Formats: sequence, C-alpha cells, structure tokens
Amino acid sequence: MKQHRSLEQIHRAMRTRRIVRRTALALVIYALGILYFFPVLYMFTSAFKTEFQAVYPTFNFTPTLETLQRVLTNPSIINALRNSVFQVVAGTFFCLLLGVPAAFQLVFGHFKKSGSAEKLFVWFLVTIILPPVAILIPVYTWFQEFGLINTRGGLLILYIGFHTPIVIWMVYSFFSDLPPQLMEAADIDGCAPWRKLWSIGLPLVRPGVIAAGLLVAVFIWNEFFLAFNLTGNRVATLPVYLARFREQQGLYVAQLSAASTVAVLPPVVFGWMTQKALVRGLTKGAVKG
Repeated sequence: MKQHRSLEQIHRAMRTRRIVRRTALALVIYALGILYFFPVLYMFTSAFKTEFQAVYPTFNFTPTLETLQRVLTNPSIINALRNSVFQVVAGTFFCLLLGVPAAFQLVFGHFKKSGSAEKLFVWFLVTIILPPVAILIPVYTWFQEFGLINTRGGLLILYIGFHTPIVIWMVYSFFSDLPPQLMEAADIDGCAPWRKLWSIGLPLVRPGVIAAGLLVAVFIWNEFFLAFNLTGNRVATLPVYLARFREQQGLYVAQLSAASTVAVLPPVVFGWMTQKALVRGLTKGAVKG
C-alpha cells in the first residue's frame, strides 16, 4: 500500500512538474510575442489618435478616423500606393511568366552539353544572394544613360531581374519531384513543350507557383533600397514615401503611424487569406535542400 502511494505521489509530482514547465514556457512565449508585437500595436493604435494624443503616449483614448481620413486623402500617399500596387502586380506577373517556364526547361529540357541545366540553375542561385548595393553604381550609370531613372518601367525591370531567380529556385524543386515518365509519355504522344507545361506541369506544381508568387509579391512590396536610390517622389513606392515622410511633412506621429498602417495591412491581410496555400507550397518542396 505504501509503495502504491509512493508511486502515485511520484506520478503526481511528475505531472505537476510537467504542467509548471509548460506553463512557464507558454508565459515566456507570450511575453516574447507581446514584446515583439508591441511596436506594431502601438503604431496601429496611434493611427486612430489625433496628433495631440499621439505626442503623449497612452492607451486610454477615444479612437478617431480623422488621421486615417487625412492620410487616405493625401495625394502623395495615394500616388505612392498606386506605384507600389503597380510594381507588385506587374512584377509578380512577369516573374512568374518568365520563371515558371525557365524552371520547367531546366528540369525537363534538352541541352546540347550535359550539365548545362545544373550550371544555369547554380547561376540563378548566385544571383539570388547578390546584394543590390553591389550593383547600384553600374545600374545607376546604365539607367542614367538610357533615361530610366525615376521611371516605373526602369524599376520594374530591376524587380523582374532580381526576383525571377527566386521563382526559378522555388518552382525548380516542384518540377524535380514530378516523375519523368509523365513527360516521356507526353513526348510519345507528340505533345508540344508549351502544352506539357500548361496541361501537365502547372496543375501539378500549383502550390509551388502560388508560394513563389506570394513571396515575390511581398519582397517587391517591401523593397526599399533600389526604389529609394533610383526614383523620385513621382514614382516612389510606399516604403520610400514613408522614409521621406519626415522630410516632407515634418514629424507627425499620428499621420506617420496611419501611413505605416496602410502600408502594413495589405501584405498582412493578403498573407492571412492565403496562408494555407503558402504553407502548403513551402512544405511540399519549395525550400527543401
């Protein structure tokens, strides 16, 4: 009887220790999450304050849409928002249009020299890790020569060049997982290359294409360095506008918070709506080694 009670006490102590450990770990995680999220929360709440309320930080205030309305009717931020949307939509479209067929060709294409596909793929990987600052001077000189500075088209060309290798890298893994017998059977049936890609390849690698498109869209939306150095106020994107906000408007905390909220909400909402497709794409081979 004593032995049974001692074992019961041991099990109870182990359960208690396990509960305490899990509770402590959960508290630490929640604390870190709150600490990490606090600047975003403060920015979001400040967007619903007046300038006077934002200068003296407090969470006890009456929300108002006055600041958001002022920001959303500002022609400068509307122009920057329009430029960002254009770059994201056009850049993502052309990156997928070029990157998906390129990845398909690298996997299933026939090259004259053996090993050419692997060398090209490695070259694309090298361009991904190339820092933009390393090519800023030659790109600036080239843009100045052809009149592409402070133009939407010039910035779009750079975004396509920088992000198409990302699409190739991600979609390449998905095409590599497809059985080669599918394409061999299509060749026997006389299927054209574009038909194999459109009718066989794309439906099977759709999660990878969606994941690649989402990542490219987020990268272009958040890109700052190239846009800051190669555009003026007329074609500046939203991150550039926010960086220049102080020198244009002065230090208006509430307006800056409202403008930052407008910049943050689209990728957050879009990412939340498509999180299943993104997770599915990343876990089915897009980032595996």
